[in-house]
Amino acid sequence: MAEDVAKAHEWHEKGKILVVDDNATNLELLSSILVGRGYGVKAAVSGKRALALISGFQPDLIMLDINMPEMDGYECCAQLKANPETSRIPVIFLSALDQPMDKVKAFKVGGVDYITKPFHFMEVLARIETHLKIARLQREMERKNAELAKKNEDLIQANSRADRIFSLLSDVLPGTVLDGKYRLEQKVGTGGFGTVYQAVHTNLNRPVAVKIFQPPPGTKPEEELERFRLEGISACRVNHPNAISVLDSGVSPEGIAYLVMELLEGHTLFQELKEKRFLTPDRCSQIILPICEVLQVAHAAGIVHRDIKPENIFLHTTSEGEEVVKLLDFGIAKLLGDSGGSEGPALTMGKIVGTPLYMSPERLNNKPYDGRADIYSLGVLLYRLLTGHLPFESPEGDVMAVAVMHITMEPPPLHHFNSLAPKELEPVIWRALRKNPEHRSTAAELAADFRMALTRIDEKTKVPPAGISLPAVVEVATLVSDTGKLKKGS
Repeated sequence: MAEDVAKAHEWHEKGKILVVDDNATNLELLSSILVGRGYGVKAAVSGKRALALISGFQPDLIMLDINMPEMDGYECCAQLKANPETSRIPVIFLSALDQPMDKVKAFKVGGVDYITKPFHFMEVLARIETHLKIARLQREMERKNAELAKKNEDLIQANSRADRIFSLLSDVLPGTVLDGKYRLEQKVGTGGFGTVYQAVHTNLNRPVAVKIFQPPPGTKPEEELERFRLEGISACRVNHPNAISVLDSGVSPEGIAYLVMELLEGHTLFQELKEKRFLTPDRCSQIILPICEVLQVAHAAGIVHRDIKPENIFLHTTSEGEEVVKLLDFGIAKLLGDSGGSEGPALTMGKIVGTPLYMSPERLNNKPYDGRADIYSLGVLLYRLLTGHLPFESPEGDVMAVAVMHITMEPPPLHHFNSLAPKELEPVIWRALRKNPEHRSTAAELAADFRMALTRIDEKTKVPPAGISLPAVVEVATLVSDTGKLKKGS
């Protein structure tokens, strides 16, 4: 029988093809050509026989006629595509029907190609080869995607296990003595790839804060450990009363990496903003000016903080009841002398380091940057302090949309969000938010601009309204007679 034409032929690696045609001459001719070209071939004289034959093997491609007894090619293809085991096999229709709607119907039921009889052998072979290549590429891509999904799932599970371990560790650490000298008393916070504990230096009986390294989920622990180490280096190089002091660092015999810092009392600027819609210019100055002073020292030492935001500004209350502004978390600070002025591949490959809502255009574009990137972030912060809003916001919470706004758009005026915000402060903010860092203020210039603007605001509130002299004001403030007429003062 015609369906047995190529049964004895070996199935070659070049590809296995099922040829379905009720014309025995066409079937034998096409099968012999394909075998001669190195393909393994099986044949069937109807759609029903093709479905029965295919249950015993998986061809790489099917050549399918349309007009056949028992079941036509359209129905055969539809059943093949409905079966998950055969749905991905490419089907090329090979038919004498040459009307456009015949071809449209073939594609609608799942065919990948349509060749009209009489056909040219070289065209058929070229199309077969092309669709086999496409099918192999799709299978390889699916295999790699499946492997990637499996690796991602394994990574998620590994991170979940690591998180549980660190969570359990953070719960059992209080009461233990770390590295023989720091007694951990209670957990006071988590963030910046670490958990912070209130502790006591046992030898000095001094209260301190100890930050225990904990790599964030989905990161490389060795890279995060290096960042953790850089936090200590960066903070130690910024010697300023408004920067948190790092007193010690190390790795305990148990393998726990830690930083020892001064213990702070109070709350973050973020917490204050949650309670108040916006701050007065005077209150802003109490916060912004000390941060400018810290950044002057940091930038002079070649350090860019890279994450200026309300969560990283702590309003510390001293034992005497005074407030001291402290800049926290130098954990992602950039040491410009170590790796140039761009994000670089060492610790930031493939991800943004920092908070995009406060990030400068040059950093979002992965261009070289310096301390003026921090000034842009400080400008964003000042805008928020005065208005209660960020200069760029997305109603849908789309961080990438906000990033594009930082690069391409100018912020709305302050009175758009807060009618009480003084216009005198707008030039200060606009200069800090210049897209081009060359035109942006430095930390010292921002502080000077802010102080000058505050002076103008104070002078404005003390000057009498225009057109009214001081004597005239006194003259108007006279007694009124019983008749309702003003008595002129003497």
